[in-house]
Amino acid sequence: MKNPRLIRNIIACLLLAAVSGLVAQICPAQVDNSAAVAELGSLLKQHDDALAQKNLDALMALYAEGNNTVMMGTGPGERWEGKEAIREAFGQIVKDYDKSAGRDCYWRNGGVNGDMAWVAAMCKMSDTLKNKKREYELNISAVFEKQNGAWRVRAMHYSNVVSGKKP
Repeated sequence: MKNPRLIRNIIACLLLAAVSGLVAQICPAQVDNSAAVAELGSLLKQHDDALAQKNLDALMALYAEGNNTVMMGTGPGERWEGKEAIREAFGQIVKDYDKSAGRDCYWRNGGVNGDMAWVAAMCKMSDTLKNKKREYELNISAVFEKQNGAWRVRAMHYSNVVSGKKP
């Protein structure tokens, strides 16, 4: 393939598939499954699994070192900088559900550029709390940086519609 725009679009398609956990069957069969996309797909699956299992050690191992690693939420003041603050935030988040039931990311976009990558998605989420199923939508965006040969989360942003009720 000699068309750089087509190659970029194919790479973006592979990354988008990784976000939703559907690496196979979304992108055309002739696409070269690049190492970066496979690694990012693995990182995102590990992230989902760690959250579902409420395993903060495994989750934080996926985040980049340094105080410029950031997680943001929806509202004013929902900003956590550095792994210690992000870990504390996730410690509160995992208290708000019993079991993560799944997600359906119906819109995705993303790209890879050298040692940096990004994804954005709009997802329907479901979980349980006190045996009651809950469904809600989240907008998610993330930036990844390759550090010492491994992809890590540099920035993560979750936002949801605030209606006065918790999801």
